[in-house]
Amino acid sequence: MVGRLSVRVLLVDDDPLVRRFVSRRLVAAGYVVRVAVDGLEALAKLRAGLPDLIISDLTMPRMAGLEFLRVVRLRFPQIPVIIMSGLTVDQVSREAVADAYYHKDGFGFEKLLETISDLAGRLPLRRALPPMEYKPVPAKWDGDGHYRLECPDCMRVTTIPHSPRLSRGEHIATCIHCCGVIKVRIDEEDSSEGAPA
Repeated sequence: MVGRLSVRVLLVDDDPLVRRFVSRRLVAAGYVVRVAVDGLEALAKLRAGLPDLIISDLTMPRMAGLEFLRVVRLRFPQIPVIIMSGLTVDQVSREAVADAYYHKDGFGFEKLLETISDLAGRLPLRRALPPMEYKPVPAKWDGDGHYRLECPDCMRVTTIPHSPRLSRGEHIATCIHCCGVIKVRIDEEDSSEGAPA
């Protein structure tokens, strides 16, 4: 089974042996492969360019597969996802919404290649994506010296400490989880409700 040369696959797994084995087999089948060790690194790869297909493990450090898949489904619902796990299908949480499942027993790799080829065959013609424009995220004063906001990349709540430079208006911050750049909006009521002057 030979893949379409232009199909880009993002492989997300914390096990270096699995990453090496699967990526080598996919490259040999004609796919362009990028790898990430967990969901947070995968989000950084998505910032650099969207793949045509994602293969993700479920059990990983920092950002596990379930959380990563939720972010992908919300932000990039058009990208097909294959779960690759050592768990059986019955053990996989119903929250893991994916287009296909592959068991990591090492057998039946041809089945994985067929699944990828089938999903890739259904992909629409690729168009150039417009640059992502994030709207400013509203910051909420937590009354404890920080502003809380949701990162538009990893969708986790992050905090930024109050500083005299953070007055009402728009600012730039960095997510403490995924290191994504966040446009922040501090409203007058948020900057004055108990925040230090």
